[in-house]
Amino acid sequence: MRKSLRITMAAAATSALLALTACGGTQTASAPAADGSYTAPAKDVTATISVSNWGDPGDKAVYDNVAARFKEKYPNVTVNNNFTPITTWTEYVNKLVTQAAAGQAPDVINIATEGVQLGLDNELFASMDGFLKNDPEAQSLEKDIDPKLLDGFRKDGSTYLMPNTFNTMVIYYNTKMFKDAGIERPSDDWTWDDFLAISKKLTTGSGANKVYGFALPYYSFGITPWLYSNGTSMMSEDLKTSQLTDPKVQETMGWVRDLVTKHGVAPQPKGSDPYQLFPAGKAAMTGAGHFVTGGFKAAGFSDYDILPWPKNATKATVFGAGAFAISKTSKNPGLSWEFIKMLTDQQTQKKWADAGSAVPSTKTAASSKEFLAAPAHAGEFYNSLSYAKPVAAPGAYNVLDPAFMRAMDEIMSGQDVAGSLEKANKDVEEALK
Repeated sequence: MRKSLRITMAAAATSALLALTACGGTQTASAPAADGSYTAPAKDVTATISVSNWGDPGDKAVYDNVAARFKEKYPNVTVNNNFTPITTWTEYVNKLVTQAAAGQAPDVINIATEGVQLGLDNELFASMDGFLKNDPEAQSLEKDIDPKLLDGFRKDGSTYLMPNTFNTMVIYYNTKMFKDAGIERPSDDWTWDDFLAISKKLTTGSGANKVYGFALPYYSFGITPWLYSNGTSMMSEDLKTSQLTDPKVQETMGWVRDLVTKHGVAPQPKGSDPYQLFPAGKAAMTGAGHFVTGGFKAAGFSDYDILPWPKNATKATVFGAGAFAISKTSKNPGLSWEFIKMLTDQQTQKKWADAGSAVPSTKTAASSKEFLAAPAHAGEFYNSLSYAKPVAAPGAYNVLDPAFMRAMDEIMSGQDVAGSLEKANKDVEEALK
């Protein structure tokens, strides 16, 4: 998610939310029924709302800007904007569940795809159906967001979260290295075989001077596109059954291993950072979401463009989104909704587009001249949703993610593919019970 996905690409720092329950003197508007009407809280309402947020300093700046704008609209409303990094999505959600049980849940919850199912399983979020049906501003926003993003935050026909950003995995390639090697930009429907042939051609030198055709994004979100493009997944479609023993999963992981051990077109992933090798010219290609573009810009690296992930059985990649929910125990759902609208409106979306950390959720912001300025095919970031699938994140994602990566470590070290995945499968199946 933002860096959905950024966190979708790897877990990040410690959960220390101290969110306080919302309180306030004046009663604010409650959530409307699906067949009711919605009136925004009065401008002079006095209240306090709390928000749980996560991300990096760039994200915090965006959230602080929203809080300042909200203060202008509601001068008597205090926003406790609790911004902290997290260790795992399970830890983050479990903390929120504990707070909710104690009557201390934050009013507004920021979470990504990886933690949504656990939140839904614990009935942490309030339905947004009444707001979405009865607030004209919400209807306009909803129409501007790709349905795939919204579908990932629905359950039994009801919507529980509003997405603000997302990331899909695409292939980054060094345009100068491709040109120097006489390689044209591949077709958007290129295949695994095409990818391997180009990787071999661009792998040169030896020892400290070796340049690789590809640097593996070595985390589950980064490996998932290989699974999806081979017509398989770690989990069943309903997220209830582990599929780590699926022969296609085994085939895929063997193919990924062979990029390193058989073909030599990628370095051993342990101890090598693809997002250092690629801009340094030590790898001609890598896989990433939009989250690397800010770092590339800061480093003055611009000789790159992006491609869809290569296909084998099908054209596919993975996406993860960040989104905001209203706590089911919030005493101020109306104000929470107004804050979420501001967190996801076009003004904030533009800031996400400018930040270079994730793709804004609205088509308007993602098609702006500023967002499309670089790289040359920046439109592919949003377009990739047309063939992307959400990261497979069951309620037991905290077990699935490390179990899969333990299996990958064994596979990359030369151990049996089927045996390594079988052990991981048992761990996940036990957790799913």
